Amino acid sequence: MTTTPAGWYPDPYGSSLLRWWDGTQWTDATHAPGQEAGAPQAPQQAPQQAPQQAPQQAQQQAPQWGPMNQTAQWGPINQTAQLPVPEFGAPRRTAPVWPWVVGGIAAVVVLALVIGGAVIVLRDRAYTASARPDVNTTAPQLDQTVPPEQEPQQSVPPLPQLPQPSGGRISDPVTGLSYAYPGDKCQVPESKNINNPADQQRPLWTSGCTETSQANYDGRGNDWVASVYTAEVPQIFPYSGPQSLGQLSQAVLLTYENDFYGIPHERKVLRNEALTVSGKQGWIFEFEMDFTKVSEANGLKWKKEKGAIVLVDRGLNARPAMLYVSVPDNLDQSILKRVEDSLQSQ
Repeated sequence: MTTTPAGWYPDPYGSSLLRWWDGTQWTDATHAPGQEAGAPQAPQQAPQQAPQQAPQQAQQQAPQWGPMNQTAQWGPINQTAQLPVPEFGAPRRTAPVWPWVVGGIAAVVVLALVIGGAVIVLRDRAYTASARPDVNTTAPQLDQTVPPEQEPQQSVPPLPQLPQPSGGRISDPVTGLSYAYPGDKCQVPESKNINNPADQQRPLWTSGCTETSQANYDGRGNDWVASVYTAEVPQIFPYSGPQSLGQLSQAVLLTYENDFYGIPHERKVLRNEALTVSGKQGWIFEFEMDFTKVSEANGLKWKKEKGAIVLVDRGLNARPAMLYVSVPDNLDQSILKRVEDSLQSQ
């Protein structure tokens, strides 16, 4: 059942005129678009008079496909009386021509696209078939195929073998640094346990020894240790010569502080000055880390830790050498001064 209000709408019979819809059926009242026209006078048998609407408003409200009242009987197009007229029966609806024209054009376009796509697919298949080997032929050996192109990877330096103490000293052949061996309580660790050659952001330690301060201090199997290590300063730090050693030493500590001292602490600078090592220009940055609050709250065996970073210039064609020393206060902290005083550079 239709609910379209009465008004002027495009003629459903295909003409260019507007036809009056009285709210229940089409009438024979028509007029040209753009002409002012009110609602036609309804015949006496009409149940109610259609409201008057402006042509423009009626055109906006016009049903696209005509009313859907399946019970209305439509009269002939040229009938002069109000539709429907029972004695003439239902009229034949004249289908507009333009849908067939548009449909034909669309069909031609679709057909052209289908044919074009088929040509492209067949061409690509033919090219692929001619480019790849016959599936019935013997597959080549794996060592004969061309491997897929991979992104270039940065070369990973091999793990250095850490030198053992000799004559009461540890000598690092990579950096040229050597220092006094702190004593039998210190052990030379395995290189794989302290180095990750794939991580070029961190130092690659080329000599070192450690002493345990507290085993399993965090309840997860990690040990807190005193450390003595040497390495070349990583490439991530720019270096322009001895005049930049002071800033470089502080940058190194700030970069690795959270890694080396991974629990809350306070830092105090003890020494920050230039020095010479075997006649070469260098710099020492000495500090103290205070873990007192965390130590008392968690029952740690140490409260403070003294450390130092010593940098030695090796010329503009070489990275500076670095000595890192750090000793908690539950161990012999004189190790720090003994190592610093014994430091030599080849």
